[in-house]
Amino acid sequence: MTTELRNAHPYHMHDAILAQPEAFLRVVERNEGAVDDFASLITSCERVFLAGIGTSHHASLVGEHLLRAYGGGLEVRAVHSFDLALYGPELRQEDCVVAVSHRGAKRYTALALEQARDMGCPTALITGEGGSGEGRADAVFRTVEQEKSPAHTVSYTSSVAVLALLGGSIGYRRTGSATLPSELLREELPEALRSALGKEEEVAALARENVGRRRIWLVGGGPSAVTASETALKIKETSYLQAEGMSTETMLHGPFQCVEADDLFVFIAPSGAARERTLEVAELAEEVGVRYVIFGDDTTESRRAAAGVVRVPEVPEPFSALSCLVPLQLFAYHLALARGTNPDSFRGDDPRFARADVSGRL
Repeated sequence: MTTELRNAHPYHMHDAILAQPEAFLRVVERNEGAVDDFASLITSCERVFLAGIGTSHHASLVGEHLLRAYGGGLEVRAVHSFDLALYGPELRQEDCVVAVSHRGAKRYTALALEQARDMGCPTALITGEGGSGEGRADAVFRTVEQEKSPAHTVSYTSSVAVLALLGGSIGYRRTGSATLPSELLREELPEALRSALGKEEEVAALARENVGRRRIWLVGGGPSAVTASETALKIKETSYLQAEGMSTETMLHGPFQCVEADDLFVFIAPSGAARERTLEVAELAEEVGVRYVIFGDDTTESRRAAAGVVRVPEVPEPFSALSCLVPLQLFAYHLALARGTNPDSFRGDDPRFARADVSGRL
């Protein structure tokens, strides 16, 4: 995984987080023509399936929101590669499969693509440079160099950039007018990501204050539910703390009953349909005496009981999955620093986990 292990801040993960605004723009400019060509082949498809595993699955979930918002009514569904390969739904020739994979070599993502090609479906793979994606799909879209930290960040946002391009291109072809303004991808989003990076000092302080919490609950709705799950994964990968990410409504149907006073809630509440409901859960956290912080945008109001409110620029709700994620990536990173773990090691510096070698089974 990591070719040059660092033993102090700044770790490779930190470099990758900081690289995201410029990488997002480069990936948009690099792939625009090829994505438009592929969009011309799949505009009439009956269904588009987005497949991935881990962080790449989370990218595909954000992609579902993007294609639903900007794809001109195309039916789209994100499915975990493991489930798509082993359980379906059964593909038809009129379907399309777009897979996301950092290296293009994950077992079940490759199997899902193989099954789709055998069925005659158009296929695409979004993957990093130097991966093994050639020949696995009809179109291969390259994002960024392979990350040196296994806690993937910049490859995630870059994959979402390609999916956004795809949604906008399909939407234009299906409706005859632009559904996704070019300046949003080329100017507004990179600038929002730059602004989000400016929150590092603020979230580092929150990490130091809360590293000793029993469990961290991350909650949001719609695209923010994906951000909650992705952030929880980053926390688990880097500091090995107990973190659970889920949708707002899921939290209310059972998980809330195992909350304890020494937990922390992170409510992800940018402008959008889910914000009001998400902040209702914050009221419940107050009732049981649990500390909480809010990650939102310029429209997010302060709450007297909140231990902090981190704000990023307001963007269309599907893209808040990126703008709100950046400070949460930094939060996860600084939790690792505060706990004294190496966020690049994937626990390979522990002999037990080195023997287990999970990465060799992927």
